Amino acid sequence: MKNFWWILFMLLISCVSTTDRPISPLLSADSLIQIGHVDSALTILEDITPSCLDTELSKAWYALLLTQAADEKCVTHTNDSLIRIAVDYFDSFGDVLQQDKAHYYWGRFFQDRDDIERAVREFLTAIPLAEKAKDYELNILLRSNLGFLCRENGLQEAADSLYKQVMELAEAHKDSLRLATSLVNRADIYIENGEGYYDIAEGYLKRALKLAENFENRYNKDIIYRSLGYLFEYQGKLQDAIFWANKGIGFDGDTLQRQGCYLVLGSAYAQSGQYDSARIYLNRCLYSENYYTIANAYMRLSEVAKALGDSDEALEYELKYVAYKDSIKLLERPVQLVSLFKDITYSQSLEHYKSYLILLRFALIVILLLLLFFVVSLLLKWKKKNERVVELVGNTKSLLCNIKDLEKELVEKEEQIKKMNWNYQNLEYDMQQKCQLESCMKELLEQQREMQNELNIQLQKKDLEVVRLRTLNLRSLLSSTPVCIKLCEICKSNKNSPDKIEKMTSEEWEILINEVDQVSMGFVRRLKKKYEWLLEDDLHFCCLVKLDFKYSEIAYIWGCTSVNVHKRSKSLLGKMKVNKGVKLIEVLNDV
Repeated sequence: MKNFWWILFMLLISCVSTTDRPISPLLSADSLIQIGHVDSALTILEDITPSCLDTELSKAWYALLLTQAADEKCVTHTNDSLIRIAVDYFDSFGDVLQQDKAHYYWGRFFQDRDDIERAVREFLTAIPLAEKAKDYELNILLRSNLGFLCRENGLQEAADSLYKQVMELAEAHKDSLRLATSLVNRADIYIENGEGYYDIAEGYLKRALKLAENFENRYNKDIIYRSLGYLFEYQGKLQDAIFWANKGIGFDGDTLQRQGCYLVLGSAYAQSGQYDSARIYLNRCLYSENYYTIANAYMRLSEVAKALGDSDEALEYELKYVAYKDSIKLLERPVQLVSLFKDITYSQSLEHYKSYLILLRFALIVILLLLLFFVVSLLLKWKKKNERVVELVGNTKSLLCNIKDLEKELVEKEEQIKKMNWNYQNLEYDMQQKCQLESCMKELLEQQREMQNELNIQLQKKDLEVVRLRTLNLRSLLSSTPVCIKLCEICKSNKNSPDKIEKMTSEEWEILINEVDQVSMGFVRRLKKKYEWLLEDDLHFCCLVKLDFKYSEIAYIWGCTSVNVHKRSKSLLGKMKVNKGVKLIEVLNDV
């Protein structure tokens, strides 16, 4: 039996599809890249043969990892055939993180090919994916690359905004290296913005310099020194500029960074009148691949030549400066990038809008269903209440009829008993007839007693119905009666047409009192008995209050002001000798 279960388990395992299982070397390569051992990861990836990649997932992941490893080794991307496999697959089947990476590295391919528009498009596509995946590393890389592209193409404000986002992310993750780099980039932008921003730039650079004290990589310190040199050279602090530029040159860093320091030194020496030293450093800048550096070097060389009185050489340098400046403008594509930013932002907003629209529709459907449920509940409750009102009114009328019938029958029985008793008293000699009369009297008395018991029971039921009726609104009980409808019509008419006052007739008031008395099981009779001094108008007023008419409505019905109605209420309460603070409706409900 044990062998049977083991065989069954193995069969189930063998039936599971391996279509989407990555091979183990890919897992190892991915782990090595994550911890920074890119060379070891590349060795594993290069040893993988195409026959091992027998699933679509393995092919896509292999393409992504190989592109990622090459990018981290600073290998220039020349072909996008691999990364396109990853993009196509992960856009359809992969998780958000893999999809995000695929679009980022496709953007890096376009960036290496100087296809700025398509690079920006891919980076902007990847940003919301990185935010969704909560991938800090990719969020930083995407915004840093976008900031660099914006700055290179003259969009300084957009670049500063992106570097600010990088700075906030780095601060949140306590990444001092990325924080220092973003501070330097923002400082460079503020330096280029002009004299009014030099103090802000200096604050950023000093903060970056403090963070760089713990950096082991000299390159990261070199870019700070270079930027400090630029800042002090623009401020006219030439000795400070020369100090920081020389400090930056002291490290074996990137050639472009060193040439930036040469430019600072050449400019500082030129401004301080040391023209020979200035020419040495400025001529070194002419070998740079950066057009900005070359253009600025030619501008300074032109100034040096003018100072030395060589106008021909100065003109030659000036013409070259203008040529490189024009080339820089041709390379910049701010209009295309702004348009691209707008298009992609709009499409992303549209996607967000569509997703929110689905949620909004769902929420509206839920709200409508709840509203429908609430309305149906109210209708059912109202219907149930009306049925209860009809039942109570029917019971009330039935009880009143039964009580009247019983009282009438009791009166008739009493008359019969009296008559029979009189006959009995007048019979002197006929004993047989007397016996018959005695028997009839006993029977009548028994019937009277039973009827009296039944009447007592009906009266008790009546008292219970009175208690139940007190919990209900009399106005709702009488809302469909003609007299109550007439009251509402008079109230509305007098409110809309105060010049044509319409009033209830004495017959209508009498009908109203009878209706109230009948439905309330004798409210008016109990009120008269308790307060014998009440006048006819007082009874009318109490009935209107009992029917839950507001004082403003009673004023319209009577054709007077609300002040007069309140005065009558206070007058009645005073006559009833009620404590202050007690309302008239409370007194009437206790009757």
